[in-house]
Amino acid sequence: MDKKIVLFFPQPVPYSRSWKGIPLALLAISRILDKEGYQIKIITRYLSDNLEKEIIKEAKDSICLGISAMTGFQIADGLKIAKLIKKKYPKLPIVWGGWHPSILPEQTVKNKYVDIVVKGQGDFTFTELVHALEEKNSLKSIRGIVYKKNGRVINNPDRPLAKIDNLPPLPYHLIDIEKCVFGTEYGQKTIPYISSYGCPYRCGFCVEQVVNKRGWVSVKASTVVKEWEKLVKKYKADSIAVYDSNFFVDKKRVYQICQGLLKKKIKIKWGNTNGRVPQLVKYEPKIWQAMHDSGCSMILTGAESGSQGALNLIEKDMDVDDIVKFTRLCKKYKIKILYSFLVGLPWSKSPRENEKFVASEYQSTLSLIDRLLKINDRNRYTYYVFLPYPGAPLFNRGVKQGLKIPNNLAGWSNYLMSPEDVFNAPINQNWITPKQARMTAMLTQYIFGLMDNDTFEVLKLRAPAGIKRLLFIIAYQIGLTLVKLRWRFRFFGLPFDYRIFILVHKYSGLI
Repeated sequence: MDKKIVLFFPQPVPYSRSWKGIPLALLAISRILDKEGYQIKIITRYLSDNLEKEIIKEAKDSICLGISAMTGFQIADGLKIAKLIKKKYPKLPIVWGGWHPSILPEQTVKNKYVDIVVKGQGDFTFTELVHALEEKNSLKSIRGIVYKKNGRVINNPDRPLAKIDNLPPLPYHLIDIEKCVFGTEYGQKTIPYISSYGCPYRCGFCVEQVVNKRGWVSVKASTVVKEWEKLVKKYKADSIAVYDSNFFVDKKRVYQICQGLLKKKIKIKWGNTNGRVPQLVKYEPKIWQAMHDSGCSMILTGAESGSQGALNLIEKDMDVDDIVKFTRLCKKYKIKILYSFLVGLPWSKSPRENEKFVASEYQSTLSLIDRLLKINDRNRYTYYVFLPYPGAPLFNRGVKQGLKIPNNLAGWSNYLMSPEDVFNAPINQNWITPKQARMTAMLTQYIFGLMDNDTFEVLKLRAPAGIKRLLFIIAYQIGLTLVKLRWRFRFFGLPFDYRIFILVHKYSGLI
């Protein structure tokens, strides 16, 4: 058998729209094995002309098939391929990892198309697992896995979050990076990157507490600078999208990264950096200035709600006034904010009482967003219906109040409601009405999406040149006029224009 491993990254969305990106999770679990000389084949639908044929061919002499999945459609696509491979090569071990299998490892491994689950950080666990499978050794001493043996589920002890300072860099050479990079508001060639794992905070809706036990480990600042410099030189990247759960935990490290970029005169924009408002508003002016000077262009943060009661319920440890202060700081230093809000918390067992609470949430949050728009109209707002994940502190509360949850792996494929299905998909919980859920999707995807001043420039570049681009510009301006009127008068009924937008979103490949 060759020292070969096949890894599959399932499609995140069910519709046939062009989707691309770099499967960071698969690169992360490959870096040690790649350095050890293993032949690693990463397969995704957007990098393959005939995925089924390719994966059958590559899996023939592979040590295992690895599949990474988040809750939602990735599970359905992953199971489709796992079924195909299990039928063709019944003895080939199929290993699942990623957020969903890490959250529900025992339920996941019970599926007949799952042999082993890697739970939590996979860099070291998957490496040890591959070595054991290759040598046909016992799996009982490998921390961080769940597996089946003679029909029995065996759940090994968890692996503590391990330091990642000395890990090899992400092996971007394993994929065709030119087919994976994308344009963003802050660059035409944006490459994703991971600089840390975990988050030490206690937000009640978050599964970091389950997966990484509120731990946090990071790559040291000098290594981050060195690796970003390499991405600029080797791949001509003009921007970096940081996919950390919380990039800003250690402000000293943040400052060192900024200073390192400036010292080496690395011209790069960086964004998508996730952080918490209460910590960022306490950063000293010199750090904010260094962030601006070194190219920080966008920060992603969970504002969650304009209701202080809601913030307290989810244990956000934040005041609404902090959000306003943070918006002013980012405007001062010319950094865009991608705000994430949620609505529909499990306030009460009484549907009537809960409907009142949710209505109050909407009023508070929309009023806050209106206030923030007046401070700076460059920012972007996303709005989601709250759906708790298993293990998160608010999950059990939600179940007691009517949350409908699947009892098997396949069932979780439909747990998250796709924006394209908001007019038809059932609501998993009964403390928010279907009308309220549709309005939430309309706000985040259509109204706030088009009102984001940077959206137009990004999408215009994706539209084919010529008459198609002209038609796009005209259609966008008509849509923008409509959403501004809807927002001004707070009228979200009769969503005929939103239905048209959904069709464009689903089939055009532009948005």
